[in-house]
Amino acid sequence: LSGFISPVSLTRSNRREITFFINGRWVQEFSLNSALLQAYHTLLMVGRYPLTALFLEMAPEDVDVNVHPTKAEVRFRAQDKVFSFVQRSVRKALLAYTPVPTVSPQLWGARSVPSEPRTVGIDWSIGHDEQLSVGSDELRGASYQSPVTGEQSSQVEGQRSFSTGVPLLRLIGQIGATYLVAEGPDGLYLVDQHAAHERVLFEKLMAQRENKNIPSQALLAPEVVTLPPHSAKTLTEQLPFLNKFGFEVEEFGTNTFQVRSMPVLFSGGDPAAALRSLVEDFEEDESPLQAEVEARIAGRVCKRLAVKGGRVLTSDEQRSLLNDLEACQSPRTCPHGRPTMIHLSVDALERQFGRKGAR
Repeated sequence: LSGFISPVSLTRSNRREITFFINGRWVQEFSLNSALLQAYHTLLMVGRYPLTALFLEMAPEDVDVNVHPTKAEVRFRAQDKVFSFVQRSVRKALLAYTPVPTVSPQLWGARSVPSEPRTVGIDWSIGHDEQLSVGSDELRGASYQSPVTGEQSSQVEGQRSFSTGVPLLRLIGQIGATYLVAEGPDGLYLVDQHAAHERVLFEKLMAQRENKNIPSQALLAPEVVTLPPHSAKTLTEQLPFLNKFGFEVEEFGTNTFQVRSMPVLFSGGDPAAALRSLVEDFEEDESPLQAEVEARIAGRVCKRLAVKGGRVLTSDEQRSLLNDLEACQSPRTCPHGRPTMIHLSVDALERQFGRKGAR
């Protein structure tokens, strides 16, 4: 697998800029598009799509190009393995560079000190040595080339590292009962407590799902939820997915359901509101694959049950949230693609205050 993918900061409102080639031939293949979008999942805002040009080389006998007269549609001999390979390859390349958004000094007041424009050239290509072995049970020989050099990273204002994590942060406090203020190695970080808690809950839930060990807690009294007929039908079809996530939901009459238990991770949340939101999400999905459905379930539930903006957190709660966020695999965005934090560098502060010797 080789080609080019756009960073999360460069998106379109439609999928027209997503392009795939197989053995040099342009194709339209739903599973490849789904794999690509799954790789970007939780990194892009809802309704935004990347720009890509990807080239997949594979043995001719592993792909059937005679599905459609124009040969634009194909069928793979090992569909699931191809999907997984593309999704993991793109995801790893993406996570090699996901910067924390920086705050422009101009946003902090009308007065600003002019500075020289900076040009950063970043190669967003995926390494040419990605390998897929369709005939085996494992992906073999997959190695990834770093898309950004250390020299380039030093040129990006406010960024000290292109790692997937965040620097260790020292908690300062809370502002507006919505944002945590913290100090990092190079400046100030503002953390959206709701988005950060969403990310923490999402990764914990998905890790438990991966290990097939989601502890469930029975409600003191079952929550009864009544839905419109079409929504009730949708929920009935998706009950097996909910059961995998620690929900115990059963039919309780015409278009009515009982929520008897929910994941321990979300104890204290509103079961009825979470269930209605999940049904809305099921109805919006056109042709979801199982992995996408499960991620959407987790994302939707976490959004409903994460701590809201406007809630005052104790110092211990603030510190615990920062520590949990630092431990996440993708701490810089919530499951829906919004940033969890923004960064105001020391350099930007010095220029804003007009200090001499600003870097």
